This record gives sequence, structure tokens and C-alpha cells, in this order.
Amino acid sequence: MSLLYLDHFGLTKPPFKITPDLDFFFSGGRRGDILSALLHVARHEEGIITVVAEVGSGKTLLSRLMISQLGAQVSTVYLANPCFSRDEILSAIARDLGLTDLPTSTEAKLSVLQQELLRRHANGQRVLLVVDEAHAMPPESLEEIRLLSNLETASHKLVNIMLFGQPELDVLLAQPRLRQVRDRVIHRFELQPLPPSEASAYIDHRLRAAGWKGGALFTPPAMAMLVKASAGRARRINLLADKSLLGAYAGGAMVVDVRHVKDALGELHADTPGLRSKPWMPWVRWGASSVALAVAMTVVALWFLEQRQLPVVQSAAPAAVAPVAPPSSPAPGAAKPAVELAERPSPPAVAPSTVPVKNLQAPISAALPAATDAFLQSYLARTQALLQTPDLDGYTIQLAALPRDASVAGYLNSAGHLVDSSMVFVQLSTYNGRNFVSVYYGHFGTTAQASTAMAGLPTALKTNKPIVRTWARIKQDQIL
Repeated sequence: MSLLYLDHFGLTKPPFKITPDLDFFFSGGRRGDILSALLHVARHEEGIITVVAEVGSGKTLLSRLMISQLGAQVSTVYLANPCFSRDEILSAIARDLGLTDLPTSTEAKLSVLQQELLRRHANGQRVLLVVDEAHAMPPESLEEIRLLSNLETASHKLVNIMLFGQPELDVLLAQPRLRQVRDRVIHRFELQPLPPSEASAYIDHRLRAAGWKGGALFTPPAMAMLVKASAGRARRINLLADKSLLGAYAGGAMVVDVRHVKDALGELHADTPGLRSKPWMPWVRWGASSVALAVAMTVVALWFLEQRQLPVVQSAAPAAVAPVAPPSSPAPGAAKPAVELAERPSPPAVAPSTVPVKNLQAPISAALPAATDAFLQSYLARTQALLQTPDLDGYTIQLAALPRDASVAGYLNSAGHLVDSSMVFVQLSTYNGRNFVSVYYGHFGTTAQASTAMAGLPTALKTNKPIVRTWARIKQDQIL
């Protein structure tokens, strides 16, 4: 979010950040009622609770605010992005409870967890497991969560469980193999989009929380246009309001009017429901100003990259690809990567020919054209060098799992222009008898750092629904 207009409008902090900030919680749209219900459930009820809402509706902010208000009598385990295997998820929960040196078998881990939960229950403490982005959990891991819900004393469950997720969570739980999980859901809450009157109040609330002390900062027509375009989604409101304020600042205006909202919509048109412009529209705006020119070029670039990306499991026929330059660091003076890594150690600089990589040539050349093969070698070698690090730990972001065809090179080449290409890693993988190229980004010390970086990824890199993974697990899964 922009900081340029703060002094111009007399604001003390950015009012429309898309990262969760407890100071900006808005209780309208039944958010306050749901928060109260969740607090009650966390302190009294025993079972599994689901909270469902569309992307960008405020689920994460709601969960974190709830946790902050629970008090010391409730011990909370928070999984920000739980794309773990069934073994990893038990280990992650145990670590949050302060347990170390866990046994290797699942049964033994459950036994250790039960003893810790019994100890906390005897001390008068409740344990609450909060799982964010639960719709992305593997079914096996959800089943492991159900086993935790079985842990109990003669009269009480030892852990309460809350699953926060997008509507896909309902679809996931509807699978026949997860009926035992579904049967344990005792409450379901849903965050609805904000109606127009609440959306207007939401914008005013955030402006006041950021220090605005004047009258209406958005003209009525501008507010009506922004609210309609946002479809009541908090994140969309934040993006449009921020860009509208920036446009007003750039034009020296003290209020936001319709033309500023239109400019914001023009920049975000490729991802605005019901307001998609023609593919050539960004080019028309070039003559307006140098700022409009830069905006249009960015929108076109992101749109083009999104068209080239493939679904995670879609098969694609090989196509001819021209040789692509190997990945390189940004040139001096170039823009910084869109994601700033909290912790980004440089991988060992090892020439591909000197890295002892097993069975790389055969799998690639069997499915990929020669140009793509050569292009991938630098990525594969870098990844193998990292995976050979003794006691490798930390986390990364899996950007995509693409079919092994010529489109992989195009994806990597395009992604390298959006983030630091030196922190992009590639590994060959096989799932259900099908061959894929897994693409990872970054090396982080904690899940929180990885989750923050993932939230800040460019929109074009989120189309394949990236997830956080552990390097240790990836090392176990590598092709031998």
C-alpha cells in the first residue's frame, strides 16, 4: 500500500493495507457478532467449528483478533498455512505446544500430544487449534485433525478446533471419505460480503482509524462506484480505495472523485468482477500521462503472464519453445522484487556440471524439448545443491506444480521477472503416476515469514494457489 499520500491527507498510517491489522477491525457486516460467537465457542464448546468466506473477506483478521482476546486460560495453536502431510501437521501442532524430540510414528506422536493436553487440562487450560486457509489442507491431514478431536477425558474434549477457509472448504468436507470430520462440525459461520451501506461505513472506519479527521473524503458518486466495483469484499475495497487516494494525491486533489476511482479500476480491471475491459483498453490510456503509461504497461504484463500459466494438474501437449535466457539477477537500477524476503540466504553458487544430480537428464529429455531441458538445468542444479545441505530446515513457497512440457520454461522466465529469480527453485516430481515440475520460491526461517511473503506475491503468481512447504519434506520427496 502507498505511503505517498499520508501527509497530503493528514493520515498517521496507511488506512487500506491488505495485511491483517487488529486496529482496523470493522464490526459491521455481522463481523462483531461472529467474533463474539467465536469467543464463546472457544471458551466453552467442544468440537470442530468452521468459518467460511470468500478470499479477501477478513477471515485471517477475524481469527487473529479472536486469539488476541482469549486470555491466558486458552492456549492457542495457530496454523497460518497448513499444507502439511499428516505427519508434519502433528509435528507442527506439537511444536506450538512447546514439545520437542517427538517420536517418529504417528501413534506415538498422538500419545505424546494427549499427555500434554491432559496436563494442560489438569491445570485449568483449554487448548484451541486454529487452522487458517483450511480449504487447502490435504484430506489426510484433515483426518489427522479429526483424530485430535477424539482426545478427551471422561467428560471433556481436550482440544477445540476451528477451521477458517474459503467456500472450497465446504466442498472438501463434503467428500465421502471426510464424513467423520464433517459429522464433528458443531457450528458453521459464514462471512458475507459487505452490503453497500456497510461497505461505505467500512471505508470511513478505516480512514478514521488511520487519523482522518475531516468530512467525507470520497464524493458520493466516487463512493458508490467503488462500493459497487468491490462487490463488498474487504480486500478489494482496500485495493481500490488505496489506488484512488494515490490518484487524488497525484492530481493535487483533496477529495476523491469519480475519475480517481475510474483510474483505480482501470489499473485493476483484469481482476475486477463485472468490470473487465477489452484487452486493448490499457493501451488507450497511454497518452494521459507518464503515470498512466506505467500503470497500463504493468497491467498488460500481469495479464499476459496470467494467460500463460497452467492449472496445477492440467495436462498439456508439448509445444515448440525458443531458447530462453537462463535466470539472472535484476540489472542495476531495475525495480526490486515484488516480495521482500524476511530471510533470504543465497544458495551455493555451483556450476551445473559439478553438481551430483541423480537421474536429471533422463526424466527431462524424455518429456521436454531440448531448449527447455537446457534452460531447466540451472534451476535443477541450484535446487539439488540446496537439498544436499545437511540438516536442511526452513520453509519455502510452492508456486506451482506444472506438467513437464515446454510451457515450464515460459512460466519460469515470466516468474523471474516478477520475483528474484535467484530464489526460484525447481524439482522434478511424480504424483499418481504423472510427472510434474514443482516450482518453489524462497528460503524462510519460520512459517510466519513464509506466509507473509506468500501474501505479498504478485497476483500473477497466485493463480496456481501457492502453499507453504518445509524444505525437509521436499528433500524427502526428491527423485532418487
